[in-house]
Amino acid sequence: MQLNQRKSLVMDISRARAPLFFEYTVGGVALEYVDRQRLLGVHINSDLRWDVHTDTVRAKAARVLGFVTRNLRGCTQKVKRVAYLSLVKPILTYGLPAWHPTTQRNTIKLERVQKRALHFIHGRRLPPPKETNIMPLSMHLQYTDLNFFKKCQGGAIDFDARARIVEGWRLRGDTNNRHARLQPPPVRSVFGQRAFSFRVVSPWNNLPPELKDCTVTDFPSLCKKHLWQTYQ
Repeated sequence: MQLNQRKSLVMDISRARAPLFFEYTVGGVALEYVDRQRLLGVHINSDLRWDVHTDTVRAKAARVLGFVTRNLRGCTQKVKRVAYLSLVKPILTYGLPAWHPTTQRNTIKLERVQKRALHFIHGRRLPPPKETNIMPLSMHLQYTDLNFFKKCQGGAIDFDARARIVEGWRLRGDTNNRHARLQPPPVRSVFGQRAFSFRVVSPWNNLPPELKDCTVTDFPSLCKKHLWQTYQ
């Protein structure tokens, strides 16, 4: 395959304080180094922080929400809700869990957009989340992680999500005999705790056995039902 040097860039994924840089060339032309690059709609930073992508997603979702509120102001709640779920929320959640807001600051930025949308749908006084039947962002993040992990477990996605996750010791008195509790990989920083292989373990362990045993097709609806039941 021939590479076009004018369309080729170099980005080193590293969190080192003094990363090593090597010169890469195509056809004798040195390639340009970049700190961030957009790939399939996701803005990837060289340090794997998601601040830039979160800000980009928030701004785009806010623009679309503004368009919706201006044009559907006199419509029914049902129409407004459908407009938000079909036009705005997919922008906020596209690409999860390949990327993740990770920090509370980034999560709050996205939650503010959804809160604006809920006020647009329901007015000044918002009903409880269960009555809106729109997942809070924190719940949606957990749902996408669990759904992706289940697809990997069921072979629907060609990705080994268990590569760094091991089975833990069975505890005395543990009634869940069919499923050993998973143990997250060892990490040395908060950044490592935000990785998918670490953050998905605890929510997965907390699922009832019947959810872990169900088919990949049935899992999304059953998982949503379980998350709503346990929501406080």
